[in-house]
Amino acid sequence: MIDLRSDFCAPPTEAMWEAMRTADWGDATVAELERGGAALLGKEAALFCTTCTQANLLALLALSEPGELVAVDPLAHVLVNEGDWLTRITQLVPVPPDVPALLTILENTHTRRGGTYLSPGETLELASTAERSHLDGARLPNAAAAQGVTLAALAEPVDTVALSLNKGLCAPYGALLAGTAATVEKARDHYRPLGGMSVHKAGIFAAAGLLALGLVDRVAEDNRRARDLATALGLPEPATNIVLTELPASALPELAARGVLALAPDGNRVRLVTHAGISDEDVADAAARVAG
Repeated sequence: MIDLRSDFCAPPTEAMWEAMRTADWGDATVAELERGGAALLGKEAALFCTTCTQANLLALLALSEPGELVAVDPLAHVLVNEGDWLTRITQLVPVPPDVPALLTILENTHTRRGGTYLSPGETLELASTAERSHLDGARLPNAAAAQGVTLAALAEPVDTVALSLNKGLCAPYGALLAGTAATVEKARDHYRPLGGMSVHKAGIFAAAGLLALGLVDRVAEDNRRARDLATALGLPEPATNIVLTELPASALPELAARGVLALAPDGNRVRLVTHAGISDEDVADAAARVAG
């Protein structure tokens, strides 16, 4: 079975398994990961979160007050895929990006737009439309690899940035939220009542996360393999590691029967995502199976 549902299917590396077996269970490893993540993203501080969804939530809680308007793309992952926490927990009011707001949410890469990316200049332009800005950078390494820039360059224009460690970076768990020391401390205060500060033995997961930080450049291979897959299927070249086909959701059972797992996020198109668990041989095999 070739699993192209998402890059969260990327398996942890053997080095990660060994690091978790021998890790210091306590806060020292978590603190080391947070320092390393902040440096990688060019921010003063970082907070180790359980998921990127949680990192996005904590960022908005730290940057806003209930009842404020938040400018966000109607197809943004935080609105479409992460449940109703944006309005229910933060009590923010989502408005389209062209409506003036004190806070704006950006997404890089953009999941539902096929992994398209923002450049540093585009990020600065969009972030400048509001007083405060947050970047959902779950797949930020893919955007950086596609442009040949650093994660810090892509995160510099925004106040806070979230980075997933368990998508292209292969860790089994976790995400980072980075920003100024004051903002991250506010996020940490919100994290406590949400139960995040009582994740026992968090150092085990942080040990894998530390190694994930060293895999940022590796995702260029995922982007390349997605281009190879699209070429083999006669599809337009993808921006990063997400290939969108014209197959409808109803094709998923047939694809699974052929040995290819995929998702159809909007029901009208099947999505194929390359990751560390997919080889060049898998790409060629998947293309043949999808083509039928």
